[in-house]
Amino acid sequence: MDRIKEIKKVNLKNIPVIQSFSGSGAIGTILSAFLIDALEMEHVAVIHSSSIPPVAIVKDGKIEHPIRLFQSEKLALMSCEIPISYSNTQHFLKTLVDYYIKQGASHVIPVGGLPVLKDPANDARCFAITTNDEMLTFLANYGVKILDEGILYGTVVETLELCDSKGFNGCFSLLAECDPGVASYYAAKQILLELSKLFNFEFDENQFNNVSSTIQRRIDESNRMVREETFNKTRESHL
Repeated sequence: MDRIKEIKKVNLKNIPVIQSFSGSGAIGTILSAFLIDALEMEHVAVIHSSSIPPVAIVKDGKIEHPIRLFQSEKLALMSCEIPISYSNTQHFLKTLVDYYIKQGASHVIPVGGLPVLKDPANDARCFAITTNDEMLTFLANYGVKILDEGILYGTVVETLELCDSKGFNGCFSLLAECDPGVASYYAAKQILLELSKLFNFEFDENQFNNVSSTIQRRIDESNRMVREETFNKTRESHL
């Protein structure tokens, strides 16, 4: 059974909800870390799903639930910090979308990476997709680029289709070009710039760089631990 446990008062009425899953280019992770810090977002709920194995993230020696809801006066954020296979997300996403709509959210915006063959390191473009003309007009008024064609799959598509099936027109997605196997800070920045333009919050470049440095240190430390573990196992196998 999927459920949302509110730990503080949740009020999504007339504010946008950014939906961020861990995925290509670690864009969701980078974007979530910046928004939580920059907007001083408050942790207001945790999301449980029976289809996802028991898992937790550890920070400063304490375990935290990896799927959480944050909010500020300007917007809300659903942040999932662990990879989830698509086969385990369909009912889970329905629970989320139903909750957003019931709470009166103005918009639902799933964000993520758009894997490309070229190296987009410092030249990543951000595109929007939606299911309806109302949102196309809204995005065009702010000068947001629309993805003309392509093939998409996963949580972004499922969320857009769920919102459309429920008659909720305020759903669109922002996707930035990225190398799926590398932390894509520039791509995450492009999505944040579009969000700040659409929903009127300040994007602080120095603050983004500080958050990015912290995330990169965690990635480097994680990679170091993996390399050491691999080396030790290899050495043991040759003794």
